[in-house]
Amino acid sequence: MVMPRTNDSVVEAFSPANGIRFVYSDVTGVARRLVAGHGVSAAAAPAFGRVLACAALMQVDFIDDDETLVVSIDVGGRFGGFTIEFDGCGYLRGAPFETRPDTIVNPAGGDADDFFGFGARVKATRMKREDGAIRSQMTMETKPDRSAAPETLFSEILSSAIPSRICTSASAWIGVPERVRALAVQRVPGGSEQVFGRICGLVDDGTLAEQLSSDPTLDAMRDVLDLPDLFSGPTRAVDFGCTCSEEKILAAWAGLPPQEIIGFVRAGRPRLFRCHLCGRVWEIPLGKIVAAAKEAAESNQ
Repeated sequence: MVMPRTNDSVVEAFSPANGIRFVYSDVTGVARRLVAGHGVSAAAAPAFGRVLACAALMQVDFIDDDETLVVSIDVGGRFGGFTIEFDGCGYLRGAPFETRPDTIVNPAGGDADDFFGFGARVKATRMKREDGAIRSQMTMETKPDRSAAPETLFSEILSSAIPSRICTSASAWIGVPERVRALAVQRVPGGSEQVFGRICGLVDDGTLAEQLSSDPTLDAMRDVLDLPDLFSGPTRAVDFGCTCSEEKILAAWAGLPPQEIIGFVRAGRPRLFRCHLCGRVWEIPLGKIVAAAKEAAESNQ
């Protein structure tokens, strides 16, 4: 809903006369980082990008910086599902997982919807980042014959508050995401049902997705939506960010049985750890593993 930026962002826009709110996200940079980190295939990259773009739309309703939203999705397509995390500071991370890895790793192509299939289970949890205290939680299960595409699933999540519809545009060049965007249309209380329905028609016929891919500027959207009073609101930055760290890995290992940590030491080489959310591989030095082993042994005396 603004001039395209080099930095990822989430932007709100409003049509006061009709009671319609729009939320626009561009997460191209984050998608590039996570596609590379997880080794997502060229065929699957746009599909994974659509999930990230939809998840980013929910950032606009965060109240505090210390909030974290965790969305876990199980689907029945070539992807098995996703785990996405987003916090109030604008940091987005996440990972796909698959029930049939050969269909994901091999860039064989195919219809993008094949990656999601039909029927899904969704769990969304909002918690405090520091202590993990849960603030709210929702679960949802769609019918087996209903599309599990992210536009459908996140539309339902947002509609638990106000009526919402989402469209996306995601493309990649040789497996590298080059344009990953999403747009949510929402009817606020008292908003025009007729105008909301008309705009949902532009979602259904692909008009808005095409506009997202070519020109999502505010002036262009005013014309396409036929909303002269449309204006943009706050812009929030989005960036890749993961909470994994060497300290957290060592703290987790400290809780293992001492014999297991000693086994790491006897192996005589650094230990590798891959973060399941961002794909980063940590190489933990042997000396730090030894210190963790001593700490674990002392704590069990």
